Amino acid sequence: MWDENAPLELLKEMPQVLTVENLSRIQEVIDKDKYINSYERQADLCGQYAPFCEICDKTVKYPCAVAYVKMMQANGMEVEFEEIPLVATEQSNEELPPKSSKKIRIAIARKRV
Repeated sequence: MWDENAPLELLKEMPQVLTVENLSRIQEVIDKDKYINSYERQADLCGQYAPFCEICDKTVKYPCAVAYVKMMQANGMEVEFEEIPLVATEQSNEELPPKSSKKIRIAIARKRV
């Protein structure tokens, strides 16, 4: 089901200590393949797409990439994380853009009788 070669080749080209940018690139490759497979099966495959889905942690910013790298570490690949970025939460607003004070008004056309 999943293309294990594309993320593996990308990971082999990366440094031994992975940065946030490296994780972003790995996530992008995995997301593209997961999207194609989900579209073909007409179902969201998140959580059942690949073997590393078992160790997925949705609290990190790039969950598929982090889970994939952890799986590769468990299989003996010598690679490390510089940091694992967390997903922004309501308590942690430093990663969220500031809220706009603009209000949006939506007009609805009514049918004349």
